Amino acid sequence: MENSLSRETYKFTHQRTPLYGFLVMVCLMLYSSVPTYKVNPFLITQGFGAIQWCAIIMVAVSADFISMEYRNNTMITLLFRSNNPLTIYLAKLITLVVYGIALLVAGFVCSLVLMLFLGNNYSWSDSFHGNSLITALGYNFLGAFIYIMFTISLSLLLVILLKSNSIVIIIGLAVDFLGANFSGLLMNILPKQLWAWNPLNMINIIVQLPNQSTIKITHLSNFELILGNGCYTLLFIILGLWAFKNYQK
Repeated sequence: MENSLSRETYKFTHQRTPLYGFLVMVCLMLYSSVPTYKVNPFLITQGFGAIQWCAIIMVAVSADFISMEYRNNTMITLLFRSNNPLTIYLAKLITLVVYGIALLVAGFVCSLVLMLFLGNNYSWSDSFHGNSLITALGYNFLGAFIYIMFTISLSLLLVILLKSNSIVIIIGLAVDFLGANFSGLLMNILPKQLWAWNPLNMINIIVQLPNQSTIKITHLSNFELILGNGCYTLLFIILGLWAFKNYQK
């Protein structure tokens, strides 16, 4: 496992995509917060847009990391040299999770900096749905971490099955931009108690933890949203492992 993790980390850090991910996130945060009249408590608690952008960036980075093996025809060689595909898959997963954490930490730090220069009309102690702005920001970044685990596991599964990063990125963008709205639309038609557990509803964890009023939209408590994200993440990891082990078949 240690050798696989070291090899995957080396390959990942020598790609340009992870660096581009950081740069794109910072640029999009600046775009979201300039001009300053766009700055409001919701934008601040969303890390000046970093939380949404991190999820989208992780789709692209995850898909490219795996599809690179297929494009370069190195996946078969990688599997041939290893007696245990599980270690390869877990090494790739762990590498992406560490990058996701680093991306979120960078987003959080950039949020503090942008607040210093662009949030003159607000203070971190200001109230937002019963929490201070800094507390709400922390809760939302926690929700973003949980959802990024969901995103990474789903992206890995899809790119292994489809072997195309462009298709996976399109699906990821559709889920991130339209998933919550589509889920809400269907909950107006189908039984809410059942449909509330659909995977498209899980993205709402990035806004609900500090804002209990969102429960009226998700029809799930904070604990249920965390549980749902965890269960889907585990399911996608298991399915991804199965697909990865059967790659040569």
